[in-house]
Amino acid sequence: MMKKWLLLTLLYLPALVFLLLYRNEVMSWAQDHANYMNLTLIATLFALFPVLPYKLVIGLLGYSFGAVMGGVVTWLGTTIASIVVYLMFRWLFQDKGRLYLERIPVISRLTTLFEQHTFSTILLARMLPIVPQMGVNIYAGTASLPFWSYLLATSVGKLPSIALYAYAGGNLLEHPLQTAGIALIYIMMLVIAFAVYKIRLKQIQGPC
Repeated sequence: MMKKWLLLTLLYLPALVFLLLYRNEVMSWAQDHANYMNLTLIATLFALFPVLPYKLVIGLLGYSFGAVMGGVVTWLGTTIASIVVYLMFRWLFQDKGRLYLERIPVISRLTTLFEQHTFSTILLARMLPIVPQMGVNIYAGTASLPFWSYLLATSVGKLPSIALYAYAGGNLLEHPLQTAGIALIYIMMLVIAFAVYKIRLKQIQGPC
């Protein structure tokens, strides 16, 4: 286990420092070499190494390359990053991950709920902005949740927020009223999602 953590640290930290120091140069390179493959790579890197708020990344790519291109590449990038983190932590904790989680009663009940309703709970977690997305990736990998349900829920759950921020980045100045209308629809979706979240939370905090 220690060797795995050491390998991960040696790979992750230098890349994080590099992207932190040269994030402006990386964004400039993306503008000079704009295509779907290069921009997806950039979006993946910023999702894996959060040196900038990812909502800002979505907005910047939407502003620079249009809502469609910006939205597609950030959706692909963050989905790829979610897969990488999931597989990484599943590899790190493939033997003892569940034992670690079961030591905390609330987490143990949460894991049971996620196992029984993997798609709906991951989908809900992806839609709520108050839930740390990297935390969802790490938890899902550590708990060894079913991969395909996790991937499908992740792919679908990220769409609304990415579409909103990419559209806002590309159209806010020219079409403020349309952007406000889309934001209102998104807020309504969040209210519904939060209501569902409260119901789920009561299930988790129910009798032991």
